Amino acid sequence: MDGRAMPRLARSWSWELDDRRLRLKLRDDVVLHDGRRFDSQFAAEALAVAIARGANRALYPALRDVTAAIPDGRFDLLLDVSRPSALLPEDLTVLVDIAAGPYRPVRQTDDTIEFERFEQFYLGSPAITRVELRSFDTLRTTWASLLRGDLDVVYDVPAEAVEFVRSDDVQIVPLKRWYQFAIAFNSRRGPLQRAEVRRALNLAIDRDALIRGVFGGAGSPSSGPLWPQYWAADSSVGPYKFDPGQAAALLDSAGFPLRPSSAGAPASRFQFTCLIPENFSVVERMALRVQKDLFNIGVDVRFTVVPVTQFGKLVGSNDFDAAFLDMISGPTPGRAYIFWASAERFQGAYNVFGYENPESERLFEILRTTRNEAAVRSATRRLQRVLLDDPPALFLVWRERARAIRKEFTFQNQAGIDPVFSLWSWKRQSDTLVASAP
Repeated sequence: MDGRAMPRLARSWSWELDDRRLRLKLRDDVVLHDGRRFDSQFAAEALAVAIARGANRALYPALRDVTAAIPDGRFDLLLDVSRPSALLPEDLTVLVDIAAGPYRPVRQTDDTIEFERFEQFYLGSPAITRVELRSFDTLRTTWASLLRGDLDVVYDVPAEAVEFVRSDDVQIVPLKRWYQFAIAFNSRRGPLQRAEVRRALNLAIDRDALIRGVFGGAGSPSSGPLWPQYWAADSSVGPYKFDPGQAAALLDSAGFPLRPSSAGAPASRFQFTCLIPENFSVVERMALRVQKDLFNIGVDVRFTVVPVTQFGKLVGSNDFDAAFLDMISGPTPGRAYIFWASAERFQGAYNVFGYENPESERLFEILRTTRNEAAVRSATRRLQRVLLDDPPALFLVWRERARAIRKEFTFQNQAGIDPVFSLWSWKRQSDTLVASAP
């Protein structure tokens, strides 16, 4: 998946009125689980509800551009916008929870949701008649249930656990995630206000060693906040090379030389504190390696582990120097926009890190408004370079995950495509699927 919007409940779309109106041609064969037809009136009402939610407008910024949703006949929906809004088609995935999928829930307990197939699913009646979604308290219990045959699918297998579940009966389907691990800087504080300091910290990290040591090689180094497989991304940009010598030179030139510390402590350039959410062992393991690499160039980073409930509040209130995040960064620049757009122009829930760069802001606006492919490629390439020179975070690793699926199932296994997306077309000897919750 390269970040291009693809039709699902709509067959196609087109822009009108000098890109001030988006015409969606909806499918005419979609039946909702309650028996109603998915038509333009229903879609307009569902979209109005979605746009009214502040959380949706923060995560899908193009929704703010919509001024009206107007049914035009039974299966055409017109969306009027206040300005050209190139990201709007992708942001319409906000309607993903419309009850028109291949399975509908019929029973729920504390740890299980049972679904039955929906015979009128618009892509065809699912071959598997029933799905149970179960949640487990521990990974060990999940793996044991899979190997015993009590489970058919484990939805989210960490790379470091793949070898524990691989067997003659279980196939592993690796997937690249749209999320990456990064340490987001509070660009309003101390040395972290300086672009050359943030760049130096990125140069100090041995990402290849980090990936080998923590993830067993299942990951790729990050070069910034843009998804590297986005269709307009320039593959020649990044990742940062591991160069502690250049990192130290940058800090020297920025006015942060090594200074002796008191009480016999090692010399250091400066210190900052980074928040870590509690009970995330993989983050803690990464933090130790990052701490060592930064210590080697004379930067003292101290990690503070806080409960998840406090973590979000501290970040939202700007009461931090840096924060260790597993952050969505793909598949399009719209995901990066919600974190790194100027807070002076975009009042969002996620761009709380104080990052301000006039050139990146100009390029983000081009990507938000233009549909010209040449202009998108050019702006994306320049944005990659701007964010490499003036990084808003310490970008670390694009992490891989996997699905574990018993081999008695047959399904389309396309590279980069999550097989769960085509669950309705899977086949097996039995007609019941039991899966673990993510």
